[in-house]
Amino acid sequence: MNQAIEPLRRKLANFILNTSFQTLPAGVIRCAKRCILDLMGVSFAGAPQRTTTIIRGLISAAGGIEEATVWGSDQKLPVLSASLLNAVQGHAIDMDDGHRFANGHPGVVTIPAAVALAERENLTGRELIESVVIGYDIFIRLGTVLNPELLHRGFHTTAVIGSFSSAAVASKLLNLSVPQTENALSLAGLQSAGLLEALNSGEAGKSFQVGKAVQSGTLAGLLAQQGADGPDKIFEGEKGFFRAFSGKQCDIDAVCRTLGTDFQITSVYFKRHAACRHIHSALDAIEEIVARNHLSAEQIASIDIETYSIAKSLTGHLVTTDSELAAKFSMPIAIALFLVFGKTDSAAFNKQNISNALVQSIAQKVTVKTNPEFDADYPRKRTARVSVKTENQVYQHEVDYSKGEPENPLSDDAFMDKYETNARVLYSADQAKRIREAILNIENVRIRELTGMLKAPVT
Repeated sequence: MNQAIEPLRRKLANFILNTSFQTLPAGVIRCAKRCILDLMGVSFAGAPQRTTTIIRGLISAAGGIEEATVWGSDQKLPVLSASLLNAVQGHAIDMDDGHRFANGHPGVVTIPAAVALAERENLTGRELIESVVIGYDIFIRLGTVLNPELLHRGFHTTAVIGSFSSAAVASKLLNLSVPQTENALSLAGLQSAGLLEALNSGEAGKSFQVGKAVQSGTLAGLLAQQGADGPDKIFEGEKGFFRAFSGKQCDIDAVCRTLGTDFQITSVYFKRHAACRHIHSALDAIEEIVARNHLSAEQIASIDIETYSIAKSLTGHLVTTDSELAAKFSMPIAIALFLVFGKTDSAAFNKQNISNALVQSIAQKVTVKTNPEFDADYPRKRTARVSVKTENQVYQHEVDYSKGEPENPLSDDAFMDKYETNARVLYSADQAKRIREAILNIENVRIRELTGMLKAPVT
């Protein structure tokens, strides 16, 4: 086939098969381990969430062959069930890593599939790292090229593109051939789904559609292993993925630029706040204002926030319901929760806090509007300018890169504190430490050694 018209799925398949732990830069390996650690901690905190318990109860009851561990439980399930459940709990508290250009969360659609399959196949930590790096790369490259059109059309990037990441992971860990890997990617694309309407109501749906993406990609790899095939032009066809989901032609060159030399996993962000990332710049700004000027919630007369259009459209509204998910996508509520309770971790976003009279009163004082200058800089920057008015004074602060972005990284202490806080929702300090040490040394162990530590906590 002429190289100039080589389909995208083949280029990606060659990248997947040719990526090797031995050739990965040390910084990429370090970042992969941090991504695994972060997602594991977030998933532990997500295990007790209502959405997780509903889905776990149904899927677990179905049983099946014991192939992979359900994190935080004593149960093993078929790899398709375990990967779905672990992804659901990894997305349940909205603290999983993300990427501002791809507008989605690569870790939660990569790591659950990778760990489940590596456990099933009794593979090593080095093989896990290879697959994780690959899954992030596929997600970030596709998400970056498809957005913002994908978001504007109402699609949930993480769920829609996540099937490709998990299929790439499965292809690598199952040692598929190039043709089989091509078919795995195509079969994954045929299962892509996910709508942003889940942000407005029906909070179980957001994590569920992410879990389904992981399950779909894993299934695609297993089907391709058995000889199932998919469309040759899943990406660039007239009725293919790009046109259907974004309304534009497939830009193969943009997806593949620096493929195999510039690994995208090093450009992810890590969250401090258990809320939509488009709120974080405003939260960081008001946190700085409060700390610098020793303000209390009762002193505040009004809060004016200028930001970019997507942040306003997704999060600029006030919610008066007791929906925890809706609150995580409401800038006024998230700001008010911080001002009243001084925290924005998962525990802050509970129904009692959201309905608190002072929280609702402060939230009603928040005004969100767009700034054309900030739109022009998006997505390179995600800027928020916050002005806080008291009876006698106006305080202002502007944030371009919220904490956790590569340009404004979390300190090692802050990163580990986040893991510890989340892991302690489920495990003792000693067990959380053992899991952390195993992950940070994962290249030297087999995955079953790690998953053996992820059983139900001892009470």
